Amino acid sequence: MATKRDFHKVVIGRSEVLTFVGTEAVNIPAKTDTGAYRSAVHADNIVELEDSLAFDILGNHPVCGSMSYRIVTHEFQKVWIENSFGHREERYEVKLKVKLGPKIFFARFTLADRSKKIYPILLGRKLINGRFIVDSGESSLNRIELKQKYNISFPLDEEEGRI
Repeated sequence: MATKRDFHKVVIGRSEVLTFVGTEAVNIPAKTDTGAYRSAVHADNIVELEDSLAFDILGNHPVCGSMSYRIVTHEFQKVWIENSFGHREERYEVKLKVKLGPKIFFARFTLADRSKKIYPILLGRKLINGRFIVDSGESSLNRIELKQKYNISFPLDEEEGRI
């Protein structure tokens, strides 16, 4: 049931576009996943330096690789991630300024290899909670159009009507 606190929240759908503020990475496809605790972004060329972390956000991703942007940050940590199959892996987590819908804020993302995923960004509960309400029937993106636009041949899925 909706409460008074929910009225300041923006409704987002199962997929949205996200912009990394201060970079050329704008309107990046992002998948909303209320089952994921943390958010993740595709990154490669990750190098831990003495007191900083350097990485290419979106680097070599099939959808948004052309918007690849090198980031160097002093604000990072290592975290353990466990997927729904129980597989654990250690990842870097960084704090980035983003724009999602009308809201601009800082959010934490783990750096992951999402090169086999259409969406280079996964929006988890830590990012969603307190800011957004998710309506799974809504979407600002069309998965099939993304595949066609970027000539991507990932496995068929339910959205295409073939399992």
